[in-house]
Amino acid sequence: MRFKLDVDKTVAAIVFLAASGTRDLTKYKIVKLLFLADKHHLVRYGRTVTGDRICAMDYGPVPSVALDALNVFLGADRANSEAREIAKQLSQYIVVDDRYRNKHFNAFRTCDYNRSLSPSDLGALEAVVKEHGAKSFEELKAMTHELFAYRKAWGDRSGDNPPMNFEDLFVEDPDAIEGAFEEMIENYELARGKPAV
Repeated sequence: MRFKLDVDKTVAAIVFLAASGTRDLTKYKIVKLLFLADKHHLVRYGRTVTGDRICAMDYGPVPSVALDALNVFLGADRANSEAREIAKQLSQYIVVDDRYRNKHFNAFRTCDYNRSLSPSDLGALEAVVKEHGAKSFEELKAMTHELFAYRKAWGDRSGDNPPMNFEDLFVEDPDAIEGAFEEMIENYELARGKPAV
């Protein structure tokens, strides 16, 4: 099961994180917080915030297009068109503090979050910043390595960076709301143009 990446939501979510005052906000920490916001929203509302594909990587679960976009923002030249578009839009809002080995991201202005993000999207981002924003990348890495969905994808991998199943994010999650899994299936079927059963 896959969702459709929403470039505008991804840009707004990254800008939100960069403007949140979260300390030590490196690209690694941004993708961890984005993953947690996507997961937070998925198990409550049946869809992610960004629609990004989540991959199991050495450092844990990662929204892959967002990571590519941040790499392009930092000067990488290999990425798909969506990642390049996200990086281009981010340059209107974000600066990089390169005094650190792992560059820190800060917003020099904010975007109109309400134009791209729903109230529940914003709520997920706010909740994740409040609960996890003060954690170090190492703490976030250790925490996300323990998730069932990550362990399953990493254990079953046959190549680099295997995709994680969104369905598996509901397993062992005490915050999953009853009916959200079914809502996810229905959203997926509607997006594919098939009637929901």
